[in-house]
Amino acid sequence: MPLMLGLSPNVQTLIADLVQSVPHETVRAASVHTKMVAGKKYLYAREKIATTFRDRSLGPADDPAAIALAGDLRSAGKRARERSKLVTLIKRAGVPFPSKDMARLMSALSDAGLFAKGAVLVGTAAFQLYPCVVGALLSKGSLQTQDLDLAIATVAIRSEEPLLEILRVANPTFRALSGLDPRAFPKRFIADNGFAVEILTPVRSRADADSTPIRGLRASATPMQFLNYLIRDAMPAVALVGSGVPVTVPLPARYAVHKLIVAQRRQPGSLKRPKDLGQAMELIEALAMSEPNALEDALAEARARGPEWRRLVAASLKEIGWK
Repeated sequence: MPLMLGLSPNVQTLIADLVQSVPHETVRAASVHTKMVAGKKYLYAREKIATTFRDRSLGPADDPAAIALAGDLRSAGKRARERSKLVTLIKRAGVPFPSKDMARLMSALSDAGLFAKGAVLVGTAAFQLYPCVVGALLSKGSLQTQDLDLAIATVAIRSEEPLLEILRVANPTFRALSGLDPRAFPKRFIADNGFAVEILTPVRSRADADSTPIRGLRASATPMQFLNYLIRDAMPAVALVGSGVPVTVPLPARYAVHKLIVAQRRQPGSLKRPKDLGQAMELIEALAMSEPNALEDALAEARARGPEWRRLVAASLKEIGWK
């Protein structure tokens, strides 16, 4: 395993400035222009949602409320441009960032408010954001993926648009894959370029079916064991996309321990097993330098959940040669 490379103090300062500013933005950045409608001048905001531009009327150009809102939008645009400079500097320093397809998906999901409502990025989509969280470069080879897994803790989550329509903002070719029951909501969505999105939810009882309807998204989720441990106390993060896209990811220590567990549950010969162990090892090394107490707490909680949990964790730790 190559020596873990920590990010320089200057880069970590840039990241801290970005992380501090993005969640506090309450106004979506937009350009403002005027348009004549029936002989009267109106103010419009042009907003970019993923790859799509949308015009939104603010009101008559002489209306004080519309003028004030236009000023707020212009100020938000200025702040967004400053954040974009931070993102560019961080990326130029060698910090990995999402692919174009992944970036569009993260933007669409964030703009739709799903992360604010409790959705959590899991899997490699989350792992590729951890360099900014743990302050260390992680293997780029582990970051390549054409899958985005979204964990939903509560089936009561709601959206103004069905999940499929949100995904089509990022890529119009997304379609739902029907399961065995054509009457059930779909639980997997795929685009023409092969990019796939799947919804996951924690197992609540042994009687759980293969899919759990999430009516507010018009989608179904696959119940997954150990997921409740992974997404508990999930944290805000910022994707290096545009002016910074706010998302939610598992705590890196929980992610690492979860990977230790699921690696042992894979079928023999599974190609995902070495990927799980590799991601766990990289995060464990990074956390041992930056947050050793967080790592120990996550391990202690997992071990306290029973002998099976202890067995799985111990087996993976032995396999990766960690004490």
